[in-house]
Formats: sequence, structure tokens, C-alpha cells
Amino acid sequence: MKQKKTPQVAQRESDSKNRLKAEPYLQQPLDYIWPSIIAAIAFLLYANTLQHGYVLDDAIAITTNQLVQKGFGGIGELLTVDFWHVSNLSLGYYRPFSLITFAIEHQLFGSNPHITHFINLLLYAGTGFMLGLVLQELFPKYKKLFPFLICILFIAHPIHTEVVCNLKSRDELFSFLGILSILFMMLRNEGSAKKTYLFISLCIYYLAFLSKETAITLLVLLPACFYFFRQKSVIDCIVKTVPFIAIMLLFYFQKNQILGSINQESFFELNNYPYIDAEFPSSMVILIYAIKLLIFPHPLKYDYSYNVIPAASLSDPMALLGLALFSVLLFFMVKGIIKRTIWGFSLVVFFATFLPALGFIWMRGGIFAERFLYAASLGFSIALVYFIAKALKIELKSDVTEPSSENSLSSVRSLLNPKTMLLAGCVILLAYSFKTFDRNKAWKDNLTLFSTDIVHSYNSTQNNRHYGHDLLLKALAEKDTVQRIQIAEKAMVYLKRAVEINPRFGEVWGDLGQVYSEIKFMPDSAIYFYKRCVKATPGAAGSYTNLGVVYFRIRKYKLASFCFNRAVEINPNLADPRRYSEELKKATGLDIHIYPTEEDSDPTGQQAPDLRVPVYQR
Repeated sequence: MKQKKTPQVAQRESDSKNRLKAEPYLQQPLDYIWPSIIAAIAFLLYANTLQHGYVLDDAIAITTNQLVQKGFGGIGELLTVDFWHVSNLSLGYYRPFSLITFAIEHQLFGSNPHITHFINLLLYAGTGFMLGLVLQELFPKYKKLFPFLICILFIAHPIHTEVVCNLKSRDELFSFLGILSILFMMLRNEGSAKKTYLFISLCIYYLAFLSKETAITLLVLLPACFYFFRQKSVIDCIVKTVPFIAIMLLFYFQKNQILGSINQESFFELNNYPYIDAEFPSSMVILIYAIKLLIFPHPLKYDYSYNVIPAASLSDPMALLGLALFSVLLFFMVKGIIKRTIWGFSLVVFFATFLPALGFIWMRGGIFAERFLYAASLGFSIALVYFIAKALKIELKSDVTEPSSENSLSSVRSLLNPKTMLLAGCVILLAYSFKTFDRNKAWKDNLTLFSTDIVHSYNSTQNNRHYGHDLLLKALAEKDTVQRIQIAEKAMVYLKRAVEINPRFGEVWGDLGQVYSEIKFMPDSAIYFYKRCVKATPGAAGSYTNLGVVYFRIRKYKLASFCFNRAVEINPNLADPRRYSEELKKATGLDIHIYPTEEDSDPTGQQAPDLRVPVYQR
């Protein structure tokens, strides 16, 4: 039986309704209950990652990053280097903030991936909470079920698994969390005489940029929020954005001063830049692929490098279809902007956040990755919930202001109406949650990830190499000779497949050389494969080191000295080749820097030091 409203309650609702008509964007009391529910769901969805280890690029960001391993002592240097400095590369990625947090964690907890995963979960839960607050500011006159479903579908979307499970992707978490925090403060404090919120917002924006350059999308999202939901003029929206443009300019000036020139040669590496000669048509194919993953996120893969999505030309049907889809979405986005519609806003969010990924392809011919859809999935979630409501003919706007968080029971009840829309949202939520929870398992460790994804990535040269390389490491650690050889032979199947896809993949030739130098000692074969490696990848310092060890073992000391010195020249940060070179020079007097024309076995007649240590691990 429906409870009859008291005169006092009816009067308050009437006053609230009248105020909303007079001042449509009057600040409403915040409801903290359902954003807290979203945060709890976010944490529970990824709770099974707490026992996971370091995976994939976590080595570059944490375990092999000497500056991170210094703890507090490395923070100053982390502010002065490229993200990929560990690989001796300068790609123009200035993202020190997440690395600094890893250094702090290492100082406090040592090498403990479980702590780092726990912190990632907290950041993701915080993202869900902040998104709930932002959507309350955007939709104060809508039923709470509308922003609630948007949040819950966003937070449960399986496309986020890479961002949360791969610790290196903390830069994505920080950047997007920073954007949401700024949007909330700017919307919540609009018109406030105190400008403390603006100062805090600018500081957060600077940190968001230090996390990842995708923070630039705020310069579109912030004016879009005021334009669509505060009915501000274009000029007013631009004025509100100017201080943040200043922070953006400051960041890029600092970045250019610190990093200097970019290593352009790295952009011609086929595996990670497969679209260098077909940027635009390939990006249209990837647009279709991305939208497909947002709608139906299966199968998910950690790798989309060469040749998972082959390069396309404008004559390819998929490229033409992608161009047509791009044009249609762009048309409706412009139409939605003019009419200030919710679906128009959802397209602005999608394009603003996905554009950096398309730009990476357009300007550098780079690869696609699921993490590129992390923020873009918010635009998809808004559109999905909106069109579900329209399809079910459900009125989204509320006649009166819904109960605030002062009455938690009323707040929760407000989420249960209308039941039909809630049921539709729950069906999608359950499907997404199951996929997310299941996908998390693949990110347990490298071998699990590589073996899981190879089923759907037969044409991925990277996945084949990664799986083969990890099997090789497993073989090297195996004590039983028979098992050791069997595992190595399985590894060779995937390694050979990798160079079949991309014969210029130098690291794979190096892995094959390692099989014949460490497991089956066949020096001629090892030398052949290591030479193929350095020919394909002249900067392969690890293979020069390994080649030097093979030459040493067959007593060709001149060639060994040359290879060790060459490895040091390529990457001065490597300790092993430097030590080998110095010990060989001390025992034989050899210090060869030019490729020797002679291959004397033992030019000194002296016994050289024993350098038969484990082969250098790249």
C-alpha cells in the first residue's frame, strides 16, 4: 500500500520542483550511497587479481627499472627520463608520476606485486566513485537509475581488464581519475566566489599530464559538460578551459626541455608501428574493431601488434565501411552538439577520448590496444543506457528532486524504479561482470597470459614470440635434461612462427640462438641465429653479449671482445658485457672495437677467465 505523503513532504517536493524550474542547475545535495556501491563493485570485480604477479610491461615500469628500484633515491632521476629509458629508447613519453608511485611502494614494501595490485584496485574503485559524483552533477533532474546504470556498466566493462591488471597501466588510471576529479570540482563549484577549487583542479591536471598525455582530453570534456548540461555559450565554455590550456602548454614545454629530440628510427619498427605506410585507412578498420569490442568484448587480447589487424588501403571494404561509420558518427555528433542531446554528448566523450589512439595511428602508424578504449567506454555506456531507456519507452527525467543521502533506504529504493530498465541493465551487467572476472585470470603471470591469448592470436608475431620466449625461460630453469629439451622444442614452434610472420623480428632470432647456445650447444647454429638477430636489429645489445659468450666458449677471443664492446656501445647501462670485456682484456690484452679480420682461437696462448655464466637475459 502506497504511503500517503504528509503535507510537509508534499510542500518540500513542490518547493524543490519550483526551484528547479526557476534555476534548472541549482546545486543539489549529493548522494554518496550509490557511488559507494559502484566503488565496492569495482573492487570486488577485480579482487581475484590481488594474488597476481608482475606481467608484461610491468618489468619495464618496475622490476627492471633501476630508478624505481632505488625507491626514494630514484625519484629525482625519474623526473628527467623517458618512460622507455630502460630499453635505451627515447619515444617522447614523459610519464614520471606513476613510476614515482612505484618507487615509493618499492621503498616501503619492497618488490611486492600484491601491494601494487591492491593500490590499482583502490584507484579503480575511486574512479567509479568519482564518476558517480560527476554524473550526479550532470543529471540532477534525472532518475538516479540513469547515472547509476551508466556507472555500473562502465565499471564492469571487460575492456578495462588491461588497465587494471597490467600494473604499468596505472598511468591510465591516474590520468582518467584526475580528469573526473577536475570535472566534479569545476561543476560543483560553478559560480563560487572562492577559487581554491580552481587552484586544486589545476594542480591535479598537472599531475594527470605527468601520468599520461591523454589528460589532454579534458580540454574537450570540460567545455562539453558546461555546454551540454549548464547551457553555457561557446565563449563561456572556452573561458572556463583557458587555465587548463595554460597547464597543458606548461607540461609540453617541460617535456620538450627534459626529453629533447625523439628517436624517430624507432617508429619504423614493424611490430609496434605496422601502419606506417597506411595510417588513415588502417585507422578506419581499427575504429570498427574498437566499436565491436565495446559492444561485444570477446575475444580480448593483450597484443594487437603486427599482424593481428593487417594494414589496409582505402580500396579495402573494411576501410570503406569504417570511413562510412566514422562519417555517420561524426554527422550525428555535430547534430547532437547543435541540439545539446545526451547521445550527442556520448559521441563527444567517445571521440574526445578515443581520438588520441586514432592520432597515434594517423601520425606514427602505431598499434591499437584495449587500454585505448578505457575512457572511451564511458561514452559508449552513456549511449547504451540512454537507448535502452528509449527502446523501453522509459521516462528518464524525474518530476521532483529525489531523496538525498540523508535517507539511505530511500536512496537505494530510488534505484529500483523503473524495474524493466533495471532488469535490462542487470542482464548486461552480469554478462560483462562474468567476462571481466574470467578475463582477470589470464593476467596472473606472463606464461598464463601468453598461453591464453595465443589461441586467438595465431597471427600475432609478438604473442608467438612472448609465449616462445617464456617457454624458453622455463626450459632454462628446468633441471631434468629430457624435460628441458622437450620444453625448448615447444618454444621453438612459437619462435619460428613469430619470424615466419615477421622475418625482421631480431629478438626472436636471438631466442633461437639461445636455444642452441644454452640448451643444445651447437655453436654454428647459435652463431647463425645471433647474427640474424643483430642484422635484423642492430641495437640488440643482448644478442651481441650472447654472441660474444659463444665465441668465447669456442676460444675465438677477438670476436668475443668485439661483441662485448659492441654491446656496451649500444647500451652502456648493461653490466654483464662490460664485465666480460674487462675480464677478457685483463687476461688476454684484447680490446677489439673494430670487427676483426682474423678469427684466431687463442692469440695469447693463455687461459682466459671463465665467462660461462648464464646468458644475458634481455
